[in-house]
Amino acid sequence: MSDAGGQDGQEKSHDPTPQRLDRARREGDVPRSLDAAAAAGYVGLLVAILADGPGIIMRTGDALAAPFRSVDQLLISSSPRGQFMAWANDVAAALSPLFLVPLLAVILSLVAQRAFAPAGEKLIPKLSRISLIATAKQKFGRAGLVEFLKSVVKLVALAIALTVILIARLDEIVGAARAGPNAAALLMGSIFMTLLLATVAITGLIALIDLIWQQIEHRHKLRMSFQELRDEMKESEGDPYQKSARRARAEEIATNRMLADVPKADVIIVNPTHYAVALHWSRAPGSAPIVSAKGTDEIAARIREIAAEHGIPIHSDPPTARAIHATVKIGMEIPEKQYRAVAAALRYAEQVRAMSRAARS
Repeated sequence: MSDAGGQDGQEKSHDPTPQRLDRARREGDVPRSLDAAAAAGYVGLLVAILADGPGIIMRTGDALAAPFRSVDQLLISSSPRGQFMAWANDVAAALSPLFLVPLLAVILSLVAQRAFAPAGEKLIPKLSRISLIATAKQKFGRAGLVEFLKSVVKLVALAIALTVILIARLDEIVGAARAGPNAAALLMGSIFMTLLLATVAITGLIALIDLIWQQIEHRHKLRMSFQELRDEMKESEGDPYQKSARRARAEEIATNRMLADVPKADVIIVNPTHYAVALHWSRAPGSAPIVSAKGTDEIAARIREIAAEHGIPIHSDPPTARAIHATVKIGMEIPEKQYRAVAAALRYAEQVRAMSRAARS
């Protein structure tokens, strides 16, 4: 059973149509997995550390130590505020890879999800969007329950990972307490990297599940009642743009299928510039050549190009080309009154092929 009824009281049990999905996307309503974006951020952080971790630490340490190397200049400086801002900029620049790389990873994850769907209407505040009931459904309904469960699973999984890591390294931690600061820092860095790897694995698995869930939930949210489905079909059928688009797609598919048969033709009969007819003869007893492709202007030019590429002879006979084009459908045999002209075209094609074979030998 659907959890939401239509405005007419009907149950929304029908999958959304492509038009409904497209309209939702134009309005900025697209499935987004924030868990996938979070996982991408952790991956970006891991990449930044693995690529330049020691360099980041060195540059950050140098930037932090800079004020202490020039305390006297800071005290007598006429613009301590300017020196402080320069120091802060140096620290921010040293740490910037730890922020910029994860940010880029998050943006790429949103692009990969096709989650960027700018919609001007959503930028305009509307009181109609403020709905306490809708907000309550979102927070306490099925979507809110799933978000709560994901948060609990992430929290528990990360807590378990941290506990396991600390227990496994407990002897090293105790030993580092008695060692120097360098050994303690190296151990802390190692533990941090292990925890980061565990975080990437946990959030990545949850993100994969959430990506699938968000797609299912998005389609569930956009489900339609029978009346909505009927209204949309009626609107789509009556939309001139939709009709034109469907007709154009059908014509394109039919043209491509027809052109795919041109290489199988025995001869192409043309009116040199405007008409082209491709004929194929199986040579079975009692059979006549059939029209495998035909067209005018641009399509005729394309038929001639394909014929030239595949070595199909082209015979110029304007009256026959026009007559066959006008009277014979694709896949049909030519009429008896065209037998003589077509036989001449086939003889010409055989002569061309014979001369070609003789030239090659």
